[in-house]
Order: sequence, then C-alpha cells, then structure tokens
Amino acid sequence: MIVFNTRSRIFQFLVLLLFVLSLFVLSCNESSGGQKEIKETAKEKLVDIGRRIYRDGKLPNGEPLAAIVTGDVAVLGTQFSCQNCHGRSGMGAAEGKIIVPAIAGPILYAPSPQPKRLAYDYKSLTRALRDGVNPNGRPLDSLMPRYKLSNDEISALATYLKGLSASSSPGVDSKIIRFATVVSEAEDKDIRDAVLSVLRTYVDDKNRQTRLEGQRLDRGTTPASRLPTVFRKWVLDVWVLKGASESWPEQLERYYKSAPVFALLGGIATDNWKLIGQFCENHEVPCLFPSTSLPLAEEGDFYSLHFSQGLLLEANLIASHAVSNNFKSVIQVYCDSVTKPVADSLSLQLKSQNVTVQEIVFDCRKPLPVKELVKQIDSKPEAAVILWLKENQFSVLVNILAENRVYMSSTLLNGKSNLKLPSLPVSVYLAHPFNLPDKVDSALIRFKVWARSRKIDVRYPRIQSEAFFACLAANDAVSHLGRFLIRDYMLDMLDHAQPLAAYIPIHPRPTIGPGQRFLTKGGYILTTQNGKLTTKDATWILP
Repeated sequence: MIVFNTRSRIFQFLVLLLFVLSLFVLSCNESSGGQKEIKETAKEKLVDIGRRIYRDGKLPNGEPLAAIVTGDVAVLGTQFSCQNCHGRSGMGAAEGKIIVPAIAGPILYAPSPQPKRLAYDYKSLTRALRDGVNPNGRPLDSLMPRYKLSNDEISALATYLKGLSASSSPGVDSKIIRFATVVSEAEDKDIRDAVLSVLRTYVDDKNRQTRLEGQRLDRGTTPASRLPTVFRKWVLDVWVLKGASESWPEQLERYYKSAPVFALLGGIATDNWKLIGQFCENHEVPCLFPSTSLPLAEEGDFYSLHFSQGLLLEANLIASHAVSNNFKSVIQVYCDSVTKPVADSLSLQLKSQNVTVQEIVFDCRKPLPVKELVKQIDSKPEAAVILWLKENQFSVLVNILAENRVYMSSTLLNGKSNLKLPSLPVSVYLAHPFNLPDKVDSALIRFKVWARSRKIDVRYPRIQSEAFFACLAANDAVSHLGRFLIRDYMLDMLDHAQPLAAYIPIHPRPTIGPGQRFLTKGGYILTTQNGKLTTKDATWILP
C-alpha cells in the first residue's frame, strides 16, 4: 500500500511537470508568433512611410522633403518626388535625352551590366540619396536631387524600394493576362452589345495574330532566347453591374475575388463612373478609357484614365462663356441626380464670379412640367437659361423659349450638332466637348475601316471608337512591358505614349503626359445661324 502511494505521487508529479513544460512551450510559441507579428507590423509601417516618401515626396510628419538639384538649387520633395522621375513602378523613363534609370527592387539591389554598376545596399543607397554617388563611386546626374533624409527615413524608403515591382501583378500567370470590361445593365442592350462586339473582336484579333509567340521558348542558342516567353493570351471578362449603383462596389468585389484582372478595358456606365473609379483606386487596377459622361474622379486619382470630364467639362465651358459675355443672371434647369453634381459645380463657378443663379429642379420620372418652367423662366427674360436636358425634353421646351439665351449639353443630346431648331429670336449655345462635325477625324475613320473589315456594325461611333482606343492603348502599353507585367508600369508607359494621341477619336486636341488623367481639357461653344447650330463661329475654350 505504501509502495502504491509513492508511485501515485511520482506519477502525479510527472503529469504536473509535463503540464508545466507544455505551458512553457506554448508560451514560447505564442511569444515567437507575437514577435513575428510585431516585426511584420513594423515592416508594414516602414513600407507605408517609404511609399509616402517615394510617391508624394513627404516625410512621416507630413512636411515635404528638402533637397538640392544642380548643385545649389533648393527644391521640395513634392516638386521632385521619386515617382515624378522614376515612375510609380520605379521602372524609370526617358525625359528628352535624359534616361532615368529603374530603381525598382529587383533592379536596384542587383548588379547592372549596362551601364556597369554594383548592386545597391543600405549604405550605398544612403550615399546616393544624400551625396549623389552610386555604388561604384561615380557621381549621379546633377538633376538627381540630393535629399536631406534621416537614417530612419532612408531605412523606410529602402524597405519600400525592395518590394517595388518585385513580382507580376494579379491577373497574370505564365499563360494568360486577364482583362475585364464593366458595363451597367441600365445601359441600352443594343449599346452594350455594340461596345462588346468591338472589345471581343479586338481581343480575338490580338490572340490570333500573336499565337505563335508562345513557341519562342528554348528554340535559340542565345541566353535571351532561352528566357521564358513574354507572350500571354488575352482573356476578357465581362462584369455586368445590376441594380442600384449603391450595390456596385459589392458586385465589383465579388467579380474581382472570383478572378482578379490586370486592368479594366473601356466599359460603359454613362450616368456615373465614380464607384467604379473608387474600386480601381482601392485595388490599384488600371481603368482605361471607359465611356461615361460623369467620371467624377477624385483629386489625386491615379489608376483611371478618361477621355474628358464629360458633363463637368461642359459645365466649365458654359461658365467660361457666360462670364466672358457678362451674363449676370442664370437659370439652371435639371431633373435628376445624374446632372445635379454638374449643376452644383456650375453654380459654384458662376456665384464666385458674382453671377446670380436660380435652379429649377423637377422629377425625371414624371412628364416635363412645361407650363411651370416657362412661367418661371419668363419672369427673368434677361437671364441665360441652361438646359441640362436630353433631346426629347429639350425639343418640347425650346419651342416656347423666345427671348432667353439658351445653353444646351452636347453630351445629353448624344453629341449631335445638327439639331434642327425653330427660327426664333433665341440665342442657342451648345457646349460641345467633341471634334467639330465638319472636320476630318482621321482616328474615327481608321476605326470605321477596322470595324468594316471585321463586319462590325458601327451604330454608335463615339462609344464604339472609344472602346477600340482603350484596347489599342492597352496593347501598346503591354507590348512595352516585356517580362515586367506590372500594373503601375503599364500606366507609366501610357504616361509617355504621346504618339497614341493621334489615334484618339472624337475628342478634340487630346494630349498624353505624366499625371494627365483626362486626355481632353477643352471644348467648343457652338452657336446658331438661321435656326440651325453652326460651327462657323465655334469658340474653343480651355477652362
């Protein structure tokens, strides 16, 4: 009995010992995991600080970096941020005769054979940023700023650069590059089908013409010929957004989670692109040239490229024209939430110039209240009337207006400038952010030839040619990416694709350049002659 009790106590002691040891091991594991999480969090903070320094030229406290260029010229980091010269992707660029080198992680921290350079490390990067000397001891170009950065700030920038463009973006694998186009179900089905016919035909053409590129792997004797092929088959998904726009973000998230894409091509959501644009910014997905009358882009947006500001550009044109003609009183007529932000923008501009603004708002779901509108407009015969109305609404109202000066929206009238107006003593102005109809549009002609050769019915020239240009721009950019299939690099390439401007249809005087997210910045004000709109005295306005 005594022996049994002794053994029992020994057994209990061993169980207790094992329990204590297990707690100790668990505690160590939790401590190790906690330390790992702390390290990862610290690294994320460094990356965030480095990203802000690189992209915005700002220090952790929000102040701009201080730097010196060309020996003695003091500049701020907001003027000479890393991104301004080296691109968002860090893959470098060419500025005139100056070649700006790539500083993305895989290139910066590796030796360079051409021109010959040692790999950077923390010490040599510090010297380059502060003193303008590369790892070989050679001075960098005088245009490279000499920054005043602390050791911690350089550490943050170095950490960010290490991961910059270090791998291909989502939507790409060894065989395909995936794109999507976004279309709102609210758009007319015939219009949607017309746009999709252009996009799908272009993608099919692209794949058919480049299908043999995938056979180039390992068929040569040089090191370059044995590198993995840069060929990728294009895949185009169609994301159809249904229901109220408030549900669009959730739908976009589901589409993207199911199959991430490299970029969005074209697309059509005439009434509002804002929520789609926000999705692009949140996921850093390039959105290339959708057809929309209201981009409503936010200040600082990077990932969405648009043809113009649409109706907001028209509001700017009207404001400039009304002020230059000394109109002191204006009446705005609009009927829905689509044109409300446009009317609000115009009101702010006019009121800042001491122009009196009156607004007449009605329910678009109901018939146009002609009598009430005319009564209010007639009470101010000296006022200019701005009609944010579509063609069927306008035609009813303009027959009654006789003494007022009237502004119309070319976008809401479907881009028409050949409307037949009654011969009234009314001065009609058309805000027209498109090419003049009596001028040759070589880019549009080129698209129509392409479409005709592929038996595509061009029923909607503007939006179909816009979809074609979106594909053209994407193809041009991707063809220059080589093996660096990175979204930011794609946008950097488009920022420097000035020759593409010759292929932009419909939109007047387009320009392409770094940081420009709207290709067309101006437009025309057309007037009437003998009751018909004419381009004879068209006024070009750059707001």
